[in-house]
Amino acid sequence: MNAGAGELPGKPASRRAQCVYLSVVSLVAVIAACGGGQPVVLQAPAASAEPLPRRPDAVVVEPPPAMPAIVTRAEARGVVALRPSLSPEAVRDLVQSLAEAWQHGSLEGLAALLASDAGPIEARARGPGALQEAWRQRLRAREYKRLEGVELVRLERVEHYAYGELGGPDAPARPADMRPDELYVRVPLEVTQLAGERYFDGVIVLMIRADDGRARIVAYGETP
Repeated sequence: MNAGAGELPGKPASRRAQCVYLSVVSLVAVIAACGGGQPVVLQAPAASAEPLPRRPDAVVVEPPPAMPAIVTRAEARGVVALRPSLSPEAVRDLVQSLAEAWQHGSLEGLAALLASDAGPIEARARGPGALQEAWRQRLRAREYKRLEGVELVRLERVEHYAYGELGGPDAPARPADMRPDELYVRVPLEVTQLAGERYFDGVIVLMIRADDGRARIVAYGETP
């Protein structure tokens, strides 16, 4: 191909080629000057004989799933966390222990059945101290040990209701401060007085729940 107008034969064909040529020559001159006039040979770095260690691909770590709120009952769908419910045997054992504590006249035995936030059924906010003080006065006023050997409670007559079972036509009214994880228990008493002295009203009313693997009283009261 013939050279275009204005181009010198044997020279770079364009201004860009001329600039690249001059830049390379200048770079070699600078390197030679820094090396004390000795020729400098530019070499590419030698390839390593050993392959680079392989890094595994990144793995997406999913956060642990959030646990749902613990409930007593739930529909059979999705993931739910159910609070362990009290068995009828656990309810009967608690009622039996309560009756024996009264028959032994033992304030310590009664107090051992209480949850830490227990209170009178008509005023739970008063706390366990109010219950224990009321029991202390009753034990001082009456000789409850006279009830030893008396069939105070028949366990087959004990009634208990879950939160959702209360308030119906054939069930007691639900206490205003009852919680969904609690049971409402009615304990009809076989003996309420002895030798003319009254020891109880007709029915012990409890609210209980599972606490540290045991049934505990969270509210206590009596009704005629």
